[in-house]
Amino acid sequence: MAQQSNNLRERLLATLPHPENLAAYREETTMLMAKHARALRWDYFTLNAFYFIAGILLFVSTANYWHVDAIMRHSFQFGSALMFFVGMIFEMRYRIYDNQVATLKEIKQVQLQILELQASLRKDQ
Repeated sequence: MAQQSNNLRERLLATLPHPENLAAYREETTMLMAKHARALRWDYFTLNAFYFIAGILLFVSTANYWHVDAIMRHSFQFGSALMFFVGMIFEMRYRIYDNQVATLKEIKQVQLQILELQASLRKDQ
């Protein structure tokens, strides 16, 4: 079992970038996190837009001062329910993606710390 865990350790360390490229890797990681943050903002905007449209449709279907017939009222209510359902799906998608980005951020921080430790150990030798 010790041989297998040592082999796994070697495979994991082999996937890390080399310490000579530490500054480039840090820059690449920063750009990647910025890209994911921008995508998260747009996903958040999209899900709130669906909820806003659902609220507007629900308000229009329940307002009494617009004289709309029953078919139009029911179609607004159906559209409101549909937009709310799609908003819930997008919210689940947003929350899953947000957790994935948070996990990726932690992994990248640990990778950078390992690379810095490796670089400092090589300088000491």
